Amino acid sequence: MNLKLQHARFLFTELQRPLHLDEKHDELSDFDLRFRLILRKHLTVLGWWSILNILGSVAALMWFSGTTYYFFMMGLVWGGINFAVAIGVFNHTFYRKFRKGDSFERFEAQRHVEKLLFLNIGVDSAYLFAGLLLREHSFVEGVKDPELWLGFGWSVVVQGLFLLVQDIAFYRLHRRNFRKAQPFLEVLLGAGKSLRN
Repeated sequence: MNLKLQHARFLFTELQRPLHLDEKHDELSDFDLRFRLILRKHLTVLGWWSILNILGSVAALMWFSGTTYYFFMMGLVWGGINFAVAIGVFNHTFYRKFRKGDSFERFEAQRHVEKLLFLNIGVDSAYLFAGLLLREHSFVEGVKDPELWLGFGWSVVVQGLFLLVQDIAFYRLHRRNFRKAQPFLEVLLGAGKSLRN
């Protein structure tokens, strides 16, 4: 299937797909399935946020001026960057074979994603702080283009806040998924120890 069509279909189908975090059939395959579903949902939310930013900003740039114009100009840039990130992660993640390797490697992939999300939460917090600095800079006496600084500052605050809330929510979902599989992992680790003894 054409990659661009696959991206478009993904954006329309993933939002309504339930996560089914409480269903249980087989610990390892359930863990893998939930892991991929959570990742796909995260990318879908980021993709739609990006599209809404791009479309809303293009329309707003035709109507507004001053601080609001600069707010949406920065929103357009953020929308493009976030969309590129969503497509890049989609291509990287879903063309890798999660079912390759043993169960420990699959759990390690989960832990890797958690660490990346935790890092993202720190970066999102930095965006918030940077946006507040830009906003405050607009109030400095004699600053050139205060409307630009104020619009850019508020836009970075809004983007950082959205990304922070989103990353915290999906980090918690990944932690919940891992906790559900933790008893199974402990059994596997115990079996591995007994085989070595």
